[in-house]
Amino acid sequence: MENFLLIIIVFLILILMSFILFYFYTQQSLRDISNRLNTLQPSDASNRSPEIIRRERAYCHDQLVVLEAELSTSKRESLTTEELESIDRARKTIKACIEELKHSGEWIGLPFDFEWTEMLARLPNVNTLYRNAEQQATAPEGAEAAPSALGLDKH
Repeated sequence: MENFLLIIIVFLILILMSFILFYFYTQQSLRDISNRLNTLQPSDASNRSPEIIRRERAYCHDQLVVLEAELSTSKRESLTTEELESIDRARKTIKACIEELKHSGEWIGLPFDFEWTEMLARLPNVNTLYRNAEQQATAPEGAEAAPSALGLDKH
């Protein structure tokens, strides 16, 4: 009886060791397969860190804040062409940074990360003058189309 119990315990220990070895070899194989698949997949063109992306976005936002301060001190009623172009460049850069953060999974959201519209809403002078400039840029096209659509052309 004593030998029988000893044989069963040794047999169970051997089975346990074989399962443990099987588990570790399986994990190692899965890790190797995963590494091979990761090398086959195309890597992102930009592997920038989230801090660098946030700094770039903050730099563009700071330029808009400086413009907001300038507009509030000068009380101007319109933006220059250069200012409109700088706002457009900042908008494109900020949106690209936001998309990059979202794509990389580093987007935190409110109150730490703001969308472009939220950033622009916090700059009332820039927002108002930028919207007015955009409306004026599209208004002449609509104003020219309206009389011809109504048949009010004087030809």
